[in-house]
Amino acid sequence: MRFLSLLLLVIAVAVLGVVSASALAGYTLDWWTVDGGGATSSMNGSYSLGGTIGQPDAGTSTGGTYALSGGFWGGGAAQVYNLSLPLILR
Repeated sequence: MRFLSLLLLVIAVAVLGVVSASALAGYTLDWWTVDGGGATSSMNGSYSLGGTIGQPDAGTSTGGTYALSGGFWGGGAAQVYNLSLPLILR
């Protein structure tokens, strides 16, 4: 019983250390934005003009090795992968 209690204490301290280290790294994820909508508002031949008001998080946000594209106007197209699957007939 004493061994089990000591083992649980060691595991709890290890988990607390990992959580504290990630909190000190400064990662944040805000759950609110000020958004005003957006759309293509004017088109003429091969030109188009569009805009969005009040988007502080639009575009690509980077930090370390991470990159996140956000907003109504995404930072790029989705990657397309060619995948060949085998044909299995029974």
